[in-house]
This record gives sequence, structure tokens and C-alpha cells, in this order.
Amino acid sequence: MTLACVLVAICLLCGAGLRTRFTLFDRIYVPPSVIAGFIGLGVLQMFARIDLGEPNAVGNAAETLRGWPGTLIAVVFSGMLLPRATMPWKQSANAAGREALMVWIIVLGQTAIGLLATWLLIKPFYDLPSSFGMLLETGFAGGHGTAAAMGQVFASPQVGLPEGLDLGLLMATIGLVYGTLSGIVWINLAARWGWVEKKQVSPIKATEELPTSYQLQRDHFSRGLDPLLMQAIWLALAFAIGWGLQEAVSLISLKVDGTSAAEESTTDLLKQKVSYKAIFGSFPLFIYTMIGGLIIRKLLKLIDAGHLIDEIGIARWTSIAMDLLVVAAIATLNLNAVIELVIPFSILVTMGMIWTGFCLMVLSKRILPSTHWFELGLINYGMSTGTTATGFVLLRIVDPDLKTDAAKDYALAAPLTAPFIGGGMFTIGLPLLVLERVPVAVSSLVLTATVIMSTLIAISIGKQR
Repeated sequence: MTLACVLVAICLLCGAGLRTRFTLFDRIYVPPSVIAGFIGLGVLQMFARIDLGEPNAVGNAAETLRGWPGTLIAVVFSGMLLPRATMPWKQSANAAGREALMVWIIVLGQTAIGLLATWLLIKPFYDLPSSFGMLLETGFAGGHGTAAAMGQVFASPQVGLPEGLDLGLLMATIGLVYGTLSGIVWINLAARWGWVEKKQVSPIKATEELPTSYQLQRDHFSRGLDPLLMQAIWLALAFAIGWGLQEAVSLISLKVDGTSAAEESTTDLLKQKVSYKAIFGSFPLFIYTMIGGLIIRKLLKLIDAGHLIDEIGIARWTSIAMDLLVVAAIATLNLNAVIELVIPFSILVTMGMIWTGFCLMVLSKRILPSTHWFELGLINYGMSTGTTATGFVLLRIVDPDLKTDAAKDYALAAPLTAPFIGGGMFTIGLPLLVLERVPVAVSSLVLTATVIMSTLIAISIGKQR
């Protein structure tokens, strides 16, 4: 554990230094944690080829790091529902609705294309589960955090894809770099065609300093405790409640099923696939810790102590957890698994690139508000190829002062999309509940038909603007 912590700290320092030294990393918005992860991957791969004898301290550190993502993603989800949610009062229902529909089309399209490619091009030659097609949405629309979370889903007995974590992280990394570089190409084409006025963006500067102390009301309860420590306590309690809920659901599922593992027959094997234990017991810990955060928030509000939760402090802790998660996950990538599946993986990447480009340059113009369709489409493009932050970097090139309503429309539509797709409930539930229980031909055709119908409806709405 000590060596693992020291290795991560050194890699993060090197990652931050390289990002500062080489402006390319900054321009394509590669986070220091991603750079640090690849530095750690190189170090661990180098030592893996050197016989250090037994016990191997570096090998033990690598094993320790492999256990970090599952715990850290649960910490991140613990803080999702802890801060008090804020919603704007004035909303443009029409613009937000069309934007939400556009995001659903993009992300569901990624899933449908991934499943179609798996059915027609991959499964005939590779013995892979149907959920392999979900890697496209996991990495492109979800990003590194979703890839780390979905790694547990892919590795579950219901799916049976232990390489899912490594492939998902690689997909997310490819999407992150490709999204920014190709986005700049699309912007140059759009400027040439007169869709936008290309503007040079100066380096982004902080408009305000980070607070040196958190705006936490100090009453007799919190006095004497560091405000940041107080937020760590709420996260720990949310995590503990989530862990308790997971254990309780597992025990209740066993009771409801009323069967023991010793009683196995040919018929029982089929029943186990649709048992409560198989469905609910396989849900990863982070789903329950997110509920734990909501419970903590409701309990504190009930006793009139909601002010003890500080949004800035929670955000700092979850940000730290996410950075550590990305470093640990990338540093422990299983390169052998990636090499073995390079051909089917490349098929998914290629299909994803074609689909996201089509959505930006063709569908966005017909669905999104005509006054700022390209600007809003750029945010969606960044979101669907890596991170929302990438989308806003692209937006700053064509709309540096945020004069259009693109950012506002995206924010208003987020509650209609973020909890469900691109790492939400739909992303997690589809492989666990559907894909390995229904023939891939059926699921891919149903999703494709849904995307086509949604697109036609959205285009029809867009013509009425």
C-alpha cells in the first residue's frame, strides 16, 4: 500500500509537470491524471519484465492499485447526491427538450451501432458476450470514470467480460484525444462553409481564486473540526450506508429466491439467470453509495443540519478520488487483453468515429436550435467522444464569450440525460438485465429502430422551429 501511494504521487507530479512543459497536452485537454496513468503503466510494465525475486514489492503494489478503482468510484458516487441540488427557475422547454432528445439519439446510437457491429462483424469470429458492444458508449460517451465503473459490470458473472475495464479505459482515452483533434478539424470546415465565425481563443485564465476556506457555517457542532474533514465524514457515512444496503439486498434476494447453491440441476441453472440474486446482487457498490449520499442529505435536512454539507468540500474530495481512480486504472491496464482483442476493438472505434461525426455535421443542423446548432453540437460532440469538458473547450473556440445559448441549453437538458445514459442507469442496467438474456440480434435491432424513430421525430420537431 505504501509503495502504491508513493508511485501514484510521483506519477501525478510527473503528469502535472509534463502537461505544463508540453503545451500540446494542455491544448488537447488531456488531464494530468491520464498522463500520470500512462507513466505508471510504463513503470509497471518495465518492472513486470524484470525478475525481482519473491516477494516482489512492485508486483504487490500493482495488485493493490488494481483494487483502487472499485472503491474510489464508489466514493465518487457517494458525493453525487450529497450537495443540495440547484435548478434554474426559468427554462426554455423547447430548446432543452430538443437538446435532450439529441443527446439520447447520439448515445443510444452509439449503443445500437456497437451492438450491430458485435452481432454482424464480431461475434461470428470471436467468442465474446453481447455486452462487448457497450464498450463504445462506455468509453466515448461515458469517459474514464464510467469505464472504471462499468469494469465491474463487465466482469460480473452475468456478463463475463473481465477485459472490459482495460478496453473501456483505452476506448475513453482514444475518444478523449480524437474528440478534441477531430473537433478542431470540424470547426475549420464549419468556418470555411460559413457556419460559424472562427475566433482565436486566448489561454484560459482563472477569473477567481479558489477559496482558501470553505463557506461552512461554524456552529457548536462543527467547531473544532476542519471543514474538509467534516465533508470526508459525510462521504464515509454515505459509503457505509451504501455498503450496508448492498449487503442487505444480497441477503434479501437469497431469502426471496429460497434456493441454495448446492441445489443445482439443469432447470435450476436457467432459474439462476433470472433470480433476484443474479439481478440485484450483481449491481456494483457505487449504485448503493449514491443512494447512501441521498439518505445522508435527507437525514441532515430533516434535523435542520443541511448546512453542514459543503458542496465545494464534497467536490474537492470526489475530484481527488477521480484523479486517483484514473491513475490506478490506467496504470494497471492489461495490455495482453487489449492486444488479443485489437481487431474487434478497432471495429467499434471506427464505427463510433463515423457516428459522432454524422451526428455533429448532419443531424445537429436539423434538430438543434438554428441560431446556435453548431455551438451546441460541439458540446455534444465533446461529451460523446470523451468528456463534457472537451465539448466546452471546443465551444470556446467558436464562442469564447459564451454569447450563444449553447451552454445554457446543454445545462438545462442535462437532468433529462445524465442520470440515464453515458454512464447512468440505462448504461449500467442494459448489460446486466437485457443483453446477456436476449439474443444480440433482437436487442440491436430494437435499439436501432428506436434511434431511427427518435431521429425522425426530432427532425420533424426541428422543422417546426
